[in-house]
Amino acid sequence: MHIENAVKSQATPWFMDESRIPAKLASLEADIRPHAQSMIDNGFAIIRGGIGQERCEQLIARFRLFADANPDKFQKFLDKDGHYPRIVNLHIAMPELFELFSSNRLAYRVQQALWDATPCLYTSLFYERGSAQPPHRDTPLFATRPEYFYFGVWTALEDSTPANGALQVYRGGHKLPERDRESIAMRLFGSLENIPSMSNDLWMEYQGQVDQQCKDAGLELESLYVNAGDTIIWHPQLPHGGGPIADMTKSRFSLVMHTTPVGAPVYHQDRFFNPRGDAPIDAPWQYEKAAGAYRVIHDRVDFDHKESFAVADFNVPPPEIKIGEAANRPTSFWRRLFG
Repeated sequence: MHIENAVKSQATPWFMDESRIPAKLASLEADIRPHAQSMIDNGFAIIRGGIGQERCEQLIARFRLFADANPDKFQKFLDKDGHYPRIVNLHIAMPELFELFSSNRLAYRVQQALWDATPCLYTSLFYERGSAQPPHRDTPLFATRPEYFYFGVWTALEDSTPANGALQVYRGGHKLPERDRESIAMRLFGSLENIPSMSNDLWMEYQGQVDQQCKDAGLELESLYVNAGDTIIWHPQLPHGGGPIADMTKSRFSLVMHTTPVGAPVYHQDRFFNPRGDAPIDAPWQYEKAAGAYRVIHDRVDFDHKESFAVADFNVPPPEIKIGEAANRPTSFWRRLFG
């Protein structure tokens, strides 16, 4: 189904409009209000225990079962420590992961309240290990119309520790003024009409300026240690990254969900660095509803942006294959099972 942009009449999210914040905060339900306040003050909200720890363990076991059922797709991506790279949109092929969005009710309601609109899952990244990414803002890759109707929503499936790395943030970095995006693009490309959808040079220049801006403001990177089942939602303008990993053999399973209001289009650098340029206001893609929540329909799963596979080509382990048994199943078993 196509859905009309639910926020097309809003100029900006209310939590970024100082004139609207007091009245909107006062109107929120009691369990949502402190998380909205944290988003405004700190640039992120931590929601504890939205998913049960036992369910987190089950989802990790189910992932291992799923990977074992698809050795032709997974095994070639194992690194020397036995971990897989980040996997894009695995929630489509392994629908149990969608629970981290649809059943994570307080996190869902916080997004809904902050947008005054129905949230949807746009894309996801499944991690077996911490990302160890340098600090950055997501907005050049998730440039919505209207702007800033985007959240990063990260749910831990394992505890984060210094050994396996933690999400890092510049607390308060979301309040720093936006850079002069058009000047940055003009300097690199000479025209706002020549900006590519994706440019590493443009990304590095912008993120370098944001990082320096945070340092000049006296901000320091802070690690957010959370437990399995906890969720962190970050402001679209919050500079964040993945902390150092002391022990590369340690896993840190998690799912990053990129969410928007239903119907909101998402553009990339060509629109982010040309914010006044024309762009259709309604998303062109199709949505589907599952477990009472919306998600964008995707038909491929991508491994580390290097190779993708059609969702229909994945083997889905049947229920009678018990969680926890997969490790003892040889490849020949799965070939016999699926043909």
